[in-house]
Amino acid sequence: MKRRGFVLVNRVMNGIVARLRPKRFRGADLLLLTTTGRTSGKPRTTPLIYMPDRGRWIVVASNGGADWEPGWWLNLRAGSPASIDVAGTVTSVTGTEITGDERAVMWQTLNDTVFDYQAYQDKVSRTIAVVALSPTPAP
Repeated sequence: MKRRGFVLVNRVMNGIVARLRPKRFRGADLLLLTTTGRTSGKPRTTPLIYMPDRGRWIVVASNGGADWEPGWWLNLRAGSPASIDVAGTVTSVTGTEITGDERAVMWQTLNDTVFDYQAYQDKVSRTIAVVALSPTPAP
């Protein structure tokens, strides 16, 4: 599927999932991440499987195995304001890529306990980002 079609299908599916508001998907916990589009300025909500870790939420920028970065990750890297909704609790967050040894440990844990992201990694040329969503301190 071409990129434009993939994005359109994802937006429709993300909207459906956001309206249904399931707490789990494919056996894993689910959160709703809302970012502001870096070029459109519009809010974009994406359901993501996550793993809780010491007061933060770990997500993977797999983009369903597509060989380009997901829009939500590009928005976060561009400094977009973001929030997550976990079981009805909304929290403002920032996103930071996990790298080095910590990434290796997280990657293994995610693959062992959450989802087989390695299958996606094996078919793409980019390194799939592992992202920590951390609460934004109150002003």
